[in-house]
Amino acid sequence: MLDEQIRMEAGRHYDTNFDLALRSLKDDGIIMYLESKQQKKYVVNYDRLEQAHAIINSDAKETEQQNVLVQPYLREPEGYIFWFDNKGPGQRKKQSIYNIYFKNTDNLNFAAQLITRSVDNPKTVYMGSLNDPESYISRLWRAISIITSESKDGTFILQNLQDKDRVACGNNRQRGKIALIIFHKLGYLQKVSVKGNSTVFKLTGKKPFTITLDDIFDRF
Repeated sequence: MLDEQIRMEAGRHYDTNFDLALRSLKDDGIIMYLESKQQKKYVVNYDRLEQAHAIINSDAKETEQQNVLVQPYLREPEGYIFWFDNKGPGQRKKQSIYNIYFKNTDNLNFAAQLITRSVDNPKTVYMGSLNDPESYISRLWRAISIITSESKDGTFILQNLQDKDRVACGNNRQRGKIALIIFHKLGYLQKVSVKGNSTVFKLTGKKPFTITLDDIFDRF
């Protein structure tokens, strides 16, 4: 495998630890490093296949008992750049964890991956761009604008958003959850309280683009 392919596959995961892991595999003779015609590549040492298989098939529980931190590898959506994840001190136990990405050609175009114990084939949820008025994320922003304008105190929860645009919210309200995470990160929403198992949100006054209420209702 070419060195540049490894870097491309690893994406943001290519850091000092990744480089140290490669060096360790080279030092142990499990992989070999070749350079020819100005191309750098790695190959498996077939004399050390047993050790390679032992690493691949090692028991994750044993690794945890040795207090070794294992960072699960997630392939980033093609054409997107990692932005943040929603892990944090204020996170509730059963709250879903998402990696959020933005498109490298449009920083208002978002995608997300749900982080689960099995990360072999993570599902990517594409939200579209706030520059596209018909995208899922734009529809959800318009829905929030309507909900808060109709609410007595200007607050709302995820269920209100689903009731306003069930299609844009998606199965299990997943796109709705992702939109709230993104809008909160962008500073468009603030968390004001918790109602049962739901977070109560309120607009901050910051907007992704200039739009009037007439435009909102015309498009809905």
